[in-house]
Amino acid sequence: MTEHTEKKQQVEIIDSIRRGLVIHVPAAAVEKAFDAAMEKVKQEAKLPGFRKGKLPDSVVMQRFGREVEAEAMQGAIRESYPTALRESGIVPLSDPRVEPRGKFERGKPFEYKAVLEVYPDVKVKKYGGLELTREKVEVTDADVEAELAALQRQMTQLEPIPSGEIGSGMVAMIDFKGTAGGKEFHGSQAENYVVDFGSGHLLEQFEAEISGMKAGEERDIAFHYPTDFFRREIAGTKGEFKVKVKEVRRKVVPELDDSFAKELGDYKTLDDVRAEIRRRIAEYRESVAQSALREQAVRSIIAGHQDLEVPTALIDAELGNMIEQMKRNAQARGQKFDASKIDSQDFVKRNVKEATDRARGYMLVRHISEEEKIEVSDNEMEERINRMAQDSRNQPAKIKEYLNKNKMMESLRSQVLFEKTLDFVVSKAKVKVEKPKKEKK
Repeated sequence: MTEHTEKKQQVEIIDSIRRGLVIHVPAAAVEKAFDAAMEKVKQEAKLPGFRKGKLPDSVVMQRFGREVEAEAMQGAIRESYPTALRESGIVPLSDPRVEPRGKFERGKPFEYKAVLEVYPDVKVKKYGGLELTREKVEVTDADVEAELAALQRQMTQLEPIPSGEIGSGMVAMIDFKGTAGGKEFHGSQAENYVVDFGSGHLLEQFEAEISGMKAGEERDIAFHYPTDFFRREIAGTKGEFKVKVKEVRRKVVPELDDSFAKELGDYKTLDDVRAEIRRRIAEYRESVAQSALREQAVRSIIAGHQDLEVPTALIDAELGNMIEQMKRNAQARGQKFDASKIDSQDFVKRNVKEATDRARGYMLVRHISEEEKIEVSDNEMEERINRMAQDSRNQPAKIKEYLNKNKMMESLRSQVLFEKTLDFVVSKAKVKVEKPKKEKK
């Protein structure tokens, strides 16, 4: 099938996601491209006996004819393509694949086809009345008390006790060096190691041997590692260590009372703190539940549109996003990330289905937002930026500056629109609320 736009070009419909733009370059434009290419090659070419930029045209063509022709063709395409694309009305998703038609010769017209990927015509079959499930959001007293205890630990002070002994309620700094089964092993020695006595972070048998030690004291200890110790190479062996205590401090744990509440901020009573903790937990869990509903909704829509072709450019973009997410996850764990060490073929093989589904979901949700005339207001963008600033403990102005500097503002707007559209779909869905699943112990 061919659609004629004007004499200079034709638009061929190759399939649902590809268009062929046939572009005609007049002889005069080809001649101009050759002149520009000749001049460029002259300026760059070096030959003994000739000054730079002063090579005769005959010599240039004799020695660098292929380079001139290649540069001239690229120049003719660079000059003609943007205008032809604009006049065609095609909105490409990526750079074109150029296919020359016939020979490219000086003084003669030239024709080529630019193959472009475009968004397909999307029609969403069904997105109203989806059947979804979500967990009922509950916040128990135990949840609140656990968070309160965490705050209590954060507010705990460490008081130096020069004559204090290692034991319950104490934190010590020690050096140790030893063996297991008569051999050194990874982790068999350390300096300035912090022991939070009774917290379970240190082997129980080790703690028992250093109990009662004071700052400045040295002691040789021995014990047997449990036979079911998680490190199989030393499980059941005899551990022998030389330990030196450098410092002993006492944990000063604040009482959970109204005075503690006032230390935390603008609270009058401990019950005010409990109420705020309950609100924050509920808000977070509601957010998680809504995200889960969005994911269910988009997966349900995708499942009904597996026949929708996806442009390669969008799949490649999603694969790139996956690698970026891997990088962010590694950085969050304090690890270095080297993308060059990824086996690209294996990565694509393992992730191309997921990337394709994500891109397909993006196209479908984009269509729904257009169909329902859903847009993102400036106020909604401000709200998202303020939330990002609060989560990162930064100023909204700094977040805006970063987004603008890295040209990420439109990407954020697209993300907000994606979520807002899915929230609309969820609002039209049949949502079954289930009791929270109990965690396996």
